[in-house]
This record gives sequence, structure tokens and C-alpha cells, in this order.
Amino acid sequence: MKISREKGKRAERQWRDEFRAHGYTARRGQQFSGSPNSPDVVCDDLPMYHFEVKHVEHLNLSAAMVQSRRDAGGKAAFVAHRKNYWPWLVTMDAERFYRLLQRDLTGEWATRMAAEFSPAQACGEMEWLHCQVIAGHRLNIHEAVAQARREAGRRAFVVAHQDRDGRWLVTMTSETFFKFLRGELPPAN
Repeated sequence: MKISREKGKRAERQWRDEFRAHGYTARRGQQFSGSPNSPDVVCDDLPMYHFEVKHVEHLNLSAAMVQSRRDAGGKAAFVAHRKNYWPWLVTMDAERFYRLLQRDLTGEWATRMAAEFSPAQACGEMEWLHCQVIAGHRLNIHEAVAQARREAGRRAFVVAHQDRDGRWLVTMTSETFFKFLRGELPPAN
């Protein structure tokens, strides 16, 4: 158990360092029992974002998103995850992704999009973005991201997949995530 706990701490420090490398102030959270008051990593620049951090070889993304939503306490739920020798990925609900796309602060457009369209349909008219849709419950997210990277060419890319309850999730590299946060995506016309 101690080895697992140490690995979790190491992953949280690595994710904190990802924030810092992209110009954000971040620190490990107070580790109690999983609540809005004890996120894995706190980013003062993004106070309404809750990050669940995972570094495992076989991640159940559906379960991790459930945990992140439960612990978020009304904040936007994200899972930052990686496995050995792979880059950091960020997974979020499709509605949150739509908000990143449109900078929709009210959530009205994002809520409507989530109710009416899959991420691939919602992204269909965006020539700068490749949306790889992966079906099935036995998802290897890292391989799916690698495939999307190959197919995207020079475009930005995301992977859309459904959780076990049929909700759309969107996964992207941390690099793409931070570009969205800095307003570098979508590119200026």
C-alpha cells in the first residue's frame, strides 16, 4: 500500500509540474479522503477546475470520471492521467470540452450541444480539429490518442469515447489542453 501511495504522490507532483511548465501556479492538494476540499492538485489560476490525477497502467476512465465528478463539488471535473512512458492526457465530459471550444461561460450552448450531438458531429465543421471517435468499452486510450495523432496530420486532435453510462467523454494530450486554456485553439482566422 505504501508503494501505491508514493506512486500517487509522485504522479501528483508530476501533474503539478505540468501546470508550472505551462505558466500556471499549482501545488499538491491537502490529501484527506477525496472531497472538493482535498483535490489531488490545486491550481490557483483555475479555481473552478477539479483534477483527479491517475498514473496507472490500466485505468478505468469511467470510474475515474465518476470519482472526479463526485469529488469536484460543483467544479469542472477532469482526470489527468498517464501510464509509464506515455505523455499526460486530460479527460473531461463532452459538455466541458464544448465550453473550451466556444469559451461558453454560461454553459447554454455547451449543454445544448451535449444533448444533441456527439463530439464528432459537434467538431465536424472545424477544419483545424480532428475528432477521433472510438467505440466500445475496452478502450486503450493511449493507443487511441496515438492513432488520432497519426490521422490528424498538422491539426489539433481529440479522442471522443463513451463511458459505461453512455456519456460522451473527450480526451486530449496535456499539450492540447493547455493550448485551449491559453486561447491558442481554435487558431485565429
